[in-house]
Amino acid sequence: MLYTVEVRLIGADLVTSMAQMRTWLDHLRFEPDAFRHSVGGAGVTFRVDFKTETEAKEFAKAFGGRVVGLPASSPAPAAFWPGPAA
Repeated sequence: MLYTVEVRLIGADLVTSMAQMRTWLDHLRFEPDAFRHSVGGAGVTFRVDFKTETEAKEFAKAFGGRVVGLPASSPAPAAFWPGPAA
């Protein structure tokens, strides 16, 4: 079974967003099964497939997305890794 994460970014730069996601994935040594995107309106939607629910949930949390097909948890703002300095 694959766990698909959907992340919708409004007004984001495609290349920068993909680079941030790739850096995060590499840092944690996560290897998604598929990484797709579509552009529409003012935003871009990423759909990333993982083999484990844990990896999918962590990616969704880090980038303000959701795991498709799982009950929604309370929405949280994207917590891009690395986070901004406090």
